[in-house]
Amino acid sequence: MAKIIHEFRLFFLAIGLPAVFVVAGGISLLCAGWRAIWTEEREMLQVQATLYVDNLLAHADDAGLDDGPPHGRHGPPPGRARPGHLPRPGNAPPHHWSGVALEKLPDLCETLHATHKKMQQHLAFEIRDEGGELLYTTSDYPDPTGLTGECPLAPPLGEGVLRVARPDGGAAVRTRAIRILAFGACLLVLLVCTLLAGGALLVRGLRRERRDARRKTDFIDNVSHELKTPLAGIRLNAELLAEDRLADDAKRKNAVKAILMESDRLARMVDELLDFSRLEKGTRRYNLETFDLAEFAAQDAVIQAMTAISHGRARITVKGAGTLVNADANAIRQIGANLIANAVKYSDGEIDVEVEGCEIRFMDRGPGVPDGDEERIFERFYRVDNSLTRTTGGSGIGLCIARFLARGMGGDLTYSHRPGGGSVFTLTLKSVN
Repeated sequence: MAKIIHEFRLFFLAIGLPAVFVVAGGISLLCAGWRAIWTEEREMLQVQATLYVDNLLAHADDAGLDDGPPHGRHGPPPGRARPGHLPRPGNAPPHHWSGVALEKLPDLCETLHATHKKMQQHLAFEIRDEGGELLYTTSDYPDPTGLTGECPLAPPLGEGVLRVARPDGGAAVRTRAIRILAFGACLLVLLVCTLLAGGALLVRGLRRERRDARRKTDFIDNVSHELKTPLAGIRLNAELLAEDRLADDAKRKNAVKAILMESDRLARMVDELLDFSRLEKGTRRYNLETFDLAEFAAQDAVIQAMTAISHGRARITVKGAGTLVNADANAIRQIGANLIANAVKYSDGEIDVEVEGCEIRFMDRGPGVPDGDEERIFERFYRVDNSLTRTTGGSGIGLCIARFLARGMGGDLTYSHRPGGGSVFTLTLKSVN
Protein backbone atom coordinates (compact mmCIF):
# COMPACT_ATOMS: atom_id res chain seq x y z
CA MET A 1 0.00 0.00 0.00
CA ALA A 2 2.82 2.39 0.84
CA LYS A 3 4.39 1.68 -2.55
CA ILE A 4 1.14 2.57 -4.35
CA ILE A 5 0.81 5.79 -2.33
CA HIS A 6 4.42 6.71 -3.15
CA GLU A 7 3.89 6.14 -6.89
CA PHE A 8 0.64 8.12 -6.83
CA ARG A 9 2.37 11.01 -5.06
CA LEU A 10 5.20 10.89 -7.59
CA PHE A 11 2.77 10.87 -10.51
CA PHE A 12 0.74 13.74 -9.06
CA LEU A 13 3.77 15.94 -8.40
CA ALA A 14 5.39 15.17 -11.76
CA ILE A 15 2.33 15.31 -14.01
CA GLY A 16 -0.93 15.76 -12.12
CA LEU A 17 -0.15 19.19 -10.66
CA PRO A 18 1.15 20.65 -13.96
CA ALA A 19 -1.88 19.17 -15.73
CA VAL A 20 -4.21 20.97 -13.29
CA PHE A 21 -2.49 24.29 -13.99
CA VAL A 22 -2.59 23.62 -17.75
CA VAL A 23 -6.32 22.84 -17.60
CA ALA A 24 -7.04 25.94 -15.51
CA GLY A 25 -4.97 28.17 -17.82
CA GLY A 26 -6.53 26.61 -20.92
CA ILE A 27 -10.07 27.16 -19.65
CA SER A 28 -9.21 30.78 -18.82
CA LEU A 29 -7.83 31.32 -22.32
CA LEU A 30 -10.90 29.74 -23.92
CA CYS A 31 -13.22 31.96 -21.87
CA ALA A 32 -11.15 35.03 -22.77
CA GLY A 33 -11.29 34.05 -26.44
CA TRP A 34 -15.06 33.61 -26.26
CA ARG A 35 -15.46 37.07 -24.71
CA ALA A 36 -13.09 38.60 -27.27
CA ILE A 37 -15.14 37.23 -30.18
CA TRP A 38 -18.37 38.72 -28.86
CA THR A 39 -16.69 42.01 -27.92
CA GLU A 40 -15.32 42.31 -31.44
CA GLU A 41 -18.77 41.56 -32.86
CA ARG A 42 -20.41 44.18 -30.63
CA GLU A 43 -17.88 46.83 -31.65
CA MET A 44 -18.33 45.99 -35.32
CA LEU A 45 -22.13 46.35 -35.04
CA GLN A 46 -21.68 49.68 -33.26
CA VAL A 47 -19.46 50.96 -36.08
CA GLN A 48 -21.95 49.73 -38.66
CA ALA A 49 -24.82 51.46 -36.85
CA THR A 50 -22.93 54.78 -36.97
CA LEU A 51 -22.21 54.24 -40.67
CA TYR A 52 -25.88 53.48 -41.37
CA VAL A 53 -26.98 56.66 -39.58
CA ASP A 54 -24.44 58.77 -41.50
CA ASN A 55 -25.62 57.32 -44.80
CA LEU A 56 -29.26 57.76 -43.83
CA LEU A 57 -28.70 61.43 -42.97
CA ALA A 58 -26.83 61.92 -46.25
CA HIS A 59 -29.80 60.45 -48.16
CA ALA A 60 -32.12 62.74 -46.19
CA ASP A 61 -30.12 65.80 -47.23
CA ASP A 62 -30.20 64.65 -50.84
CA ALA A 63 -33.99 64.25 -50.57
CA GLY A 64 -34.39 67.91 -49.53
CA LEU A 65 -35.33 67.45 -45.88
CA ASP A 66 -34.50 70.53 -43.79
CA ASP A 67 -34.29 71.40 -40.16
CA GLY A 68 -37.41 73.57 -40.15
CA PRO A 69 -40.06 73.80 -37.46
CA PRO A 70 -41.59 70.49 -36.64
CA HIS A 71 -45.13 69.68 -37.59
CA GLY A 72 -47.25 66.59 -37.77
CA ARG A 73 -46.51 64.39 -34.80
CA HIS A 74 -45.08 66.19 -31.79
CA GLY A 75 -43.73 63.30 -29.83
CA PRO A 76 -45.34 60.43 -28.07
CA PRO A 77 -48.88 60.49 -26.69
CA PRO A 78 -49.32 61.92 -23.22
CA GLY A 79 -48.54 59.56 -20.38
CA ARG A 80 -46.50 57.08 -22.48
CA ALA A 81 -43.13 55.93 -21.08
CA ARG A 82 -40.07 56.80 -23.13
CA PRO A 83 -37.65 53.86 -22.68
CA GLY A 84 -35.83 54.67 -25.94
CA HIS A 85 -35.31 58.34 -25.14
CA LEU A 86 -31.78 59.49 -25.81
CA PRO A 87 -30.07 62.23 -23.77
CA ARG A 88 -29.71 65.65 -25.42
CA PRO A 89 -26.89 68.09 -24.74
CA GLY A 90 -27.80 70.74 -22.20
CA ASN A 91 -31.48 71.64 -22.07
CA ALA A 92 -32.07 71.57 -25.82
CA PRO A 93 -35.70 70.91 -26.73
CA PRO A 94 -36.56 67.60 -28.36
CA HIS A 95 -36.59 67.49 -32.16
CA HIS A 96 -39.79 65.64 -32.99
CA TRP A 97 -40.52 63.87 -36.21
CA SER A 98 -42.15 65.99 -38.92
CA GLY A 99 -44.76 64.66 -41.26
CA VAL A 100 -42.42 65.00 -44.24
CA ALA A 101 -39.72 63.04 -42.47
CA LEU A 102 -42.15 60.27 -41.58
CA GLU A 103 -43.46 60.19 -45.13
CA LYS A 104 -40.04 59.93 -46.74
CA LEU A 105 -38.51 57.62 -44.11
CA PRO A 106 -39.47 54.32 -45.85
CA ASP A 107 -37.99 55.44 -49.19
CA LEU A 108 -34.81 56.60 -47.45
CA CYS A 109 -34.50 53.31 -45.61
CA GLU A 110 -35.10 51.25 -48.76
CA THR A 111 -32.37 53.21 -50.53
CA LEU A 112 -30.04 52.69 -47.58
CA HIS A 113 -30.84 48.98 -47.49
CA ALA A 114 -30.19 48.56 -51.21
CA THR A 115 -26.93 50.53 -51.03
CA HIS A 116 -25.47 48.33 -48.30
CA LYS A 117 -26.59 45.16 -50.06
CA LYS A 118 -24.53 46.19 -53.08
CA MET A 119 -21.56 46.86 -50.78
CA GLN A 120 -21.88 43.30 -49.36
CA GLN A 121 -22.26 44.80 -45.91
CA HIS A 122 -25.80 43.68 -45.49
CA LEU A 123 -27.23 44.00 -41.99
CA ALA A 124 -30.83 44.19 -40.84
CA PHE A 125 -31.87 47.37 -39.07
CA GLU A 126 -34.79 49.07 -37.40
CA ILE A 127 -35.62 52.68 -36.45
CA ARG A 128 -37.53 53.69 -33.34
CA ASP A 129 -38.53 57.17 -32.22
CA GLU A 130 -37.57 58.78 -28.94
CA GLY A 131 -40.45 57.03 -27.22
CA GLY A 132 -39.42 53.56 -28.38
CA GLU A 133 -42.16 53.19 -30.99
CA LEU A 134 -41.16 51.29 -34.10
CA LEU A 135 -41.04 53.52 -37.20
CA TYR A 136 -39.32 51.24 -39.69
CA THR A 137 -37.78 47.78 -39.81
CA THR A 138 -36.35 45.60 -42.54
CA SER A 139 -38.12 42.33 -43.24
CA ASP A 140 -35.13 40.28 -42.13
CA TYR A 141 -34.63 42.00 -38.77
CA PRO A 142 -34.32 39.10 -36.29
CA ASP A 143 -36.64 38.52 -33.37
CA PRO A 144 -35.22 38.12 -30.81
CA THR A 145 -32.48 40.41 -31.97
CA GLY A 146 -29.55 39.03 -30.02
CA LEU A 147 -26.48 41.21 -30.22
CA THR A 148 -27.12 44.69 -31.71
CA GLY A 149 -25.38 47.98 -32.37
CA GLU A 150 -27.20 51.29 -32.12
CA CYS A 151 -26.65 54.95 -32.91
CA PRO A 152 -28.88 58.00 -32.15
CA LEU A 153 -30.53 59.87 -35.02
CA ALA A 154 -30.11 63.58 -35.68
CA PRO A 155 -31.84 66.38 -37.69
CA PRO A 156 -33.21 66.67 -40.30
CA LEU A 157 -34.77 63.49 -38.94
CA GLY A 158 -36.44 63.39 -35.56
CA GLU A 159 -35.08 62.04 -32.31
CA GLY A 160 -34.75 58.26 -32.13
CA VAL A 161 -32.32 55.43 -32.52
CA LEU A 162 -31.20 53.13 -35.34
CA ARG A 163 -30.31 49.60 -34.36
CA VAL A 164 -28.47 47.10 -36.59
CA ALA A 165 -28.22 43.34 -36.18
CA ARG A 166 -27.27 40.35 -38.22
CA PRO A 167 -30.24 38.80 -40.05
CA ASP A 168 -29.45 35.41 -38.50
CA GLY A 169 -29.43 36.88 -34.99
CA GLY A 170 -25.69 36.23 -34.64
CA ALA A 171 -25.98 32.50 -35.32
CA ALA A 172 -22.99 32.54 -37.70
CA VAL A 173 -20.83 34.33 -35.15
CA ARG A 174 -22.02 31.96 -32.46
CA THR A 175 -21.18 28.97 -34.65
CA ARG A 176 -17.71 30.37 -35.38
CA ALA A 177 -17.13 31.00 -31.69
CA ILE A 178 -18.27 27.49 -30.80
CA ARG A 179 -15.96 25.99 -33.45
CA ILE A 180 -13.00 27.97 -32.16
CA LEU A 181 -13.92 27.00 -28.61
CA ALA A 182 -14.26 23.32 -29.60
CA PHE A 183 -10.93 23.40 -31.42
CA GLY A 184 -9.23 24.97 -28.41
CA ALA A 185 -10.88 22.43 -26.12
CA CYS A 186 -9.63 19.59 -28.33
CA LEU A 187 -6.11 20.99 -28.22
CA LEU A 188 -6.38 21.32 -24.45
CA VAL A 189 -7.60 17.74 -24.09
CA LEU A 190 -4.82 16.55 -26.41
CA LEU A 191 -2.25 18.42 -24.34
CA VAL A 192 -3.58 16.98 -21.09
CA CYS A 193 -3.66 13.47 -22.57
CA THR A 194 -0.08 13.94 -23.74
CA LEU A 195 0.95 15.05 -20.26
CA LEU A 196 -0.83 12.11 -18.66
CA ALA A 197 0.65 9.65 -21.16
CA GLY A 198 4.11 11.13 -20.60
CA GLY A 199 3.59 10.86 -16.86
CA ALA A 200 2.48 7.25 -17.17
CA LEU A 201 5.54 6.44 -19.27
CA LEU A 202 7.73 8.28 -16.77
CA VAL A 203 6.32 6.34 -13.82
CA ARG A 204 6.57 3.12 -15.80
CA GLY A 205 10.20 3.86 -16.63
CA LEU A 206 10.96 4.63 -12.99
CA ARG A 207 9.27 1.42 -11.91
CA ARG A 208 11.26 -0.53 -14.48
CA GLU A 209 14.51 1.08 -13.35
CA ARG A 210 13.69 0.34 -9.74
CA ARG A 211 12.81 -3.24 -10.64
CA ASP A 212 16.04 -3.65 -12.63
CA ALA A 213 18.02 -2.16 -9.77
CA ARG A 214 16.42 -4.62 -7.37
CA ARG A 215 17.12 -7.50 -9.75
CA LYS A 216 20.72 -6.41 -10.17
CA THR A 217 21.11 -6.40 -6.41
CA ASP A 218 19.62 -9.90 -6.23
CA PHE A 219 21.87 -10.93 -9.13
CA ILE A 220 24.97 -9.70 -7.32
CA ASP A 221 23.89 -11.52 -4.16
CA ASN A 222 23.22 -14.74 -6.09
CA VAL A 223 26.48 -14.55 -8.06
CA SER A 224 28.43 -13.84 -4.90
CA HIS A 225 26.88 -16.89 -3.28
CA GLU A 226 27.46 -19.03 -6.38
CA LEU A 227 31.11 -17.98 -6.56
CA LYS A 228 31.69 -18.66 -2.89
CA THR A 229 30.44 -22.23 -3.14
CA PRO A 230 33.08 -23.57 -5.59
CA LEU A 231 35.78 -21.41 -4.01
CA ALA A 232 34.99 -22.91 -0.61
CA GLY A 233 35.24 -26.44 -2.03
CA ILE A 234 38.52 -25.65 -3.79
CA ARG A 235 40.01 -24.09 -0.68
CA LEU A 236 38.90 -26.94 1.59
CA ASN A 237 40.36 -29.66 -0.59
CA ALA A 238 43.50 -27.62 -1.27
CA GLU A 239 44.08 -27.17 2.48
CA LEU A 240 43.61 -30.90 3.05
CA LEU A 241 46.19 -31.65 0.39
CA ALA A 242 48.60 -28.92 1.54
CA GLU A 243 48.54 -30.10 5.14
CA ASP A 244 48.90 -33.72 4.04
CA ARG A 245 45.86 -34.69 6.04
CA LEU A 246 44.76 -37.23 3.43
CA ALA A 247 46.95 -40.27 3.81
CA ASP A 248 44.94 -42.45 1.46
CA ASP A 249 45.77 -42.11 -2.24
CA ALA A 250 42.16 -42.63 -3.20
CA LYS A 251 41.09 -39.74 -0.97
CA ARG A 252 43.78 -37.52 -2.44
CA LYS A 253 42.58 -38.36 -5.95
CA ASN A 254 39.00 -37.55 -4.93
CA ALA A 255 40.17 -34.21 -3.50
CA VAL A 256 41.97 -33.40 -6.76
CA LYS A 257 38.86 -34.36 -8.76
CA ALA A 258 36.75 -32.15 -6.52
CA ILE A 259 39.12 -29.24 -7.09
CA LEU A 260 39.00 -29.78 -10.85
CA MET A 261 35.20 -30.09 -10.83
CA GLU A 262 34.73 -26.94 -8.77
CA SER A 263 37.26 -25.12 -10.97
CA ASP A 264 35.29 -26.09 -14.07
CA ARG A 265 32.11 -24.91 -12.39
CA LEU A 266 33.75 -21.60 -11.52
CA ALA A 267 35.08 -21.22 -15.06
CA ARG A 268 31.60 -21.83 -16.51
CA MET A 269 30.15 -19.13 -14.27
CA VAL A 270 32.82 -16.63 -15.30
CA ASP A 271 32.27 -17.50 -18.98
CA GLU A 272 28.54 -17.01 -18.48
CA LEU A 273 29.10 -13.56 -17.03
CA LEU A 274 31.46 -12.63 -19.87
CA ASP A 275 28.96 -13.90 -22.45
CA PHE A 276 26.22 -11.86 -20.85
CA SER A 277 28.40 -8.75 -20.99
CA ARG A 278 29.23 -9.32 -24.67
CA LEU A 279 25.60 -9.97 -25.54
CA GLU A 280 24.51 -6.81 -23.72
CA LYS A 281 27.06 -4.78 -25.68
CA GLY A 282 26.30 -6.54 -28.96
CA THR A 283 29.91 -7.62 -29.45
CA ARG A 284 29.26 -11.38 -29.55
CA ARG A 285 30.43 -12.88 -32.85
CA TYR A 286 28.84 -15.98 -34.43
CA ASN A 287 30.53 -18.55 -36.63
CA LEU A 288 27.54 -19.54 -38.78
CA GLU A 289 27.86 -22.80 -40.69
CA THR A 290 25.48 -24.98 -42.66
CA PHE A 291 25.09 -28.55 -41.37
CA ASP A 292 22.57 -31.33 -40.81
CA LEU A 293 21.10 -30.78 -37.35
CA ALA A 294 20.16 -34.44 -36.84
CA GLU A 295 23.69 -35.68 -37.63
CA PHE A 296 25.17 -32.94 -35.45
CA ALA A 297 23.03 -33.94 -32.44
CA ALA A 298 23.76 -37.65 -32.92
CA GLN A 299 27.54 -37.37 -33.38
CA ASP A 300 28.74 -34.24 -31.58
CA ALA A 301 30.84 -35.17 -28.59
CA VAL A 302 29.79 -32.16 -26.56
CA ILE A 303 26.09 -32.89 -27.10
CA GLN A 304 26.65 -36.44 -25.96
CA ALA A 305 28.65 -35.21 -22.99
CA MET A 306 25.65 -33.15 -21.86
CA THR A 307 23.98 -36.39 -20.87
CA ALA A 308 26.84 -37.04 -18.48
CA ILE A 309 26.05 -34.05 -16.30
CA SER A 310 22.49 -35.40 -16.00
CA HIS A 311 23.83 -38.71 -14.61
CA GLY A 312 22.16 -40.67 -17.38
CA ARG A 313 18.74 -39.05 -16.96
CA ALA A 314 18.84 -37.24 -20.33
CA ARG A 315 17.81 -39.12 -23.44
CA ILE A 316 18.48 -37.74 -26.92
CA THR A 317 16.03 -38.77 -29.61
CA VAL A 318 16.59 -37.85 -33.26
CA LYS A 319 13.55 -37.92 -35.55
CA GLY A 320 14.32 -37.72 -39.24
CA ALA A 321 17.37 -36.31 -40.97
CA GLY A 322 18.34 -34.16 -43.87
CA THR A 323 17.32 -30.80 -42.38
CA LEU A 324 20.07 -28.29 -42.99
CA VAL A 325 20.39 -25.34 -40.63
CA ASN A 326 22.59 -22.26 -40.65
CA ALA A 327 23.81 -21.86 -37.09
CA ASP A 328 26.78 -21.60 -34.73
CA ALA A 329 27.64 -25.04 -33.34
CA ASN A 330 29.30 -23.62 -30.22
CA ALA A 331 26.22 -21.51 -29.45
CA ILE A 332 23.99 -24.60 -29.80
CA ARG A 333 26.24 -26.49 -27.38
CA GLN A 334 26.10 -23.63 -24.88
CA ILE A 335 22.32 -23.37 -25.11
CA GLY A 336 21.93 -27.15 -24.73
CA ALA A 337 24.26 -27.31 -21.74
CA ASN A 338 22.37 -24.45 -20.07
CA LEU A 339 18.93 -26.01 -20.60
CA ILE A 340 19.97 -29.50 -19.50
CA ALA A 341 21.68 -28.06 -16.41
CA ASN A 342 18.45 -26.24 -15.55
CA ALA A 343 16.42 -29.42 -16.09
CA VAL A 344 18.78 -31.36 -13.80
CA LYS A 345 18.56 -28.61 -11.20
CA TYR A 346 14.76 -28.36 -11.09
CA SER A 347 13.64 -31.87 -12.03
CA ASP A 348 14.08 -35.29 -10.45
CA GLY A 349 12.68 -37.25 -13.38
CA GLU A 350 13.95 -38.06 -16.84
CA ILE A 351 14.96 -35.38 -19.33
CA ASP A 352 14.03 -35.86 -22.99
CA VAL A 353 15.86 -34.08 -25.80
CA GLU A 354 14.12 -34.41 -29.17
CA VAL A 355 15.66 -33.29 -32.47
CA GLU A 356 13.15 -32.92 -35.28
CA GLY A 357 13.49 -30.80 -38.38
CA CYS A 358 15.11 -27.51 -37.43
CA GLU A 359 13.99 -27.72 -33.77
CA ILE A 360 15.51 -29.12 -30.60
CA ARG A 361 13.08 -29.63 -27.70
CA PHE A 362 14.32 -29.97 -24.12
CA MET A 363 11.59 -31.55 -21.96
CA ASP A 364 11.53 -32.34 -18.25
CA ARG A 365 9.04 -33.26 -15.52
CA GLY A 366 9.89 -30.43 -13.13
CA PRO A 367 7.47 -27.96 -11.50
CA GLY A 368 7.23 -25.88 -14.67
CA VAL A 369 6.80 -22.13 -14.89
CA PRO A 370 3.72 -20.40 -13.41
CA ASP A 371 1.19 -18.91 -15.81
CA GLY A 372 2.11 -15.37 -16.73
CA ASP A 373 5.86 -15.91 -16.31
CA GLU A 374 6.44 -17.76 -19.61
CA GLU A 375 8.15 -14.74 -21.19
CA ARG A 376 9.50 -13.13 -18.05
CA ILE A 377 11.85 -16.07 -17.36
CA PHE A 378 13.89 -14.87 -20.35
CA GLU A 379 14.38 -11.41 -18.85
CA ARG A 380 17.75 -10.62 -17.35
CA PHE A 381 18.12 -11.23 -13.61
CA TYR A 382 14.56 -12.60 -13.40
CA ARG A 383 13.93 -15.68 -11.28
CA VAL A 384 10.58 -17.25 -10.48
CA ASP A 385 9.99 -16.40 -6.82
CA ASN A 386 9.24 -19.74 -5.18
CA SER A 387 10.89 -21.93 -2.60
CA LEU A 388 12.52 -24.15 -5.22
CA THR A 389 14.39 -21.35 -6.98
CA ARG A 390 15.47 -19.86 -3.68
CA THR A 391 17.03 -23.13 -2.55
CA THR A 392 18.64 -24.17 -5.86
CA GLY A 393 20.56 -20.93 -6.43
CA GLY A 394 21.59 -19.51 -9.76
CA SER A 395 22.45 -16.17 -11.31
CA GLY A 396 19.19 -15.56 -13.20
CA ILE A 397 20.84 -14.85 -16.57
CA GLY A 398 21.14 -18.37 -18.03
CA LEU A 399 17.88 -18.33 -19.98
CA CYS A 400 18.45 -14.73 -20.98
CA ILE A 401 21.81 -15.70 -22.50
CA ALA A 402 20.29 -18.77 -24.20
CA ARG A 403 17.61 -16.68 -25.94
CA PHE A 404 20.18 -14.03 -26.87
CA LEU A 405 22.29 -16.72 -28.54
CA ALA A 406 19.30 -18.28 -30.33
CA ARG A 407 18.09 -14.96 -31.74
CA GLY A 408 21.63 -13.93 -32.60
CA MET A 409 21.75 -16.93 -34.97
CA GLY A 410 18.42 -15.97 -36.55
CA GLY A 411 16.40 -18.47 -34.52
CA ASP A 412 14.48 -18.35 -31.26
CA LEU A 413 14.04 -20.02 -27.88
CA THR A 414 10.52 -20.39 -26.49
CA TYR A 415 8.84 -22.01 -23.50
CA SER A 416 5.64 -24.05 -23.26
CA HIS A 417 4.00 -26.27 -20.66
CA ARG A 418 4.52 -30.00 -21.07
CA PRO A 419 1.35 -32.11 -21.08
CA GLY A 420 1.20 -34.01 -17.79
CA GLY A 421 3.42 -31.48 -16.03
CA GLY A 422 6.86 -30.07 -16.66
CA SER A 423 8.53 -27.75 -19.12
CA VAL A 424 9.34 -27.74 -22.82
CA PHE A 425 12.03 -25.39 -24.13
CA THR A 426 12.06 -25.31 -27.95
CA LEU A 427 15.19 -24.12 -29.75
CA THR A 428 14.28 -23.20 -33.34
CA LEU A 429 17.13 -22.68 -35.79
CA LYS A 430 17.21 -21.05 -39.19
CA SER A 431 16.61 -23.61 -41.92
CA VAL A 432 18.31 -23.32 -45.30
CA ASN A 433 16.04 -25.82 -47.07
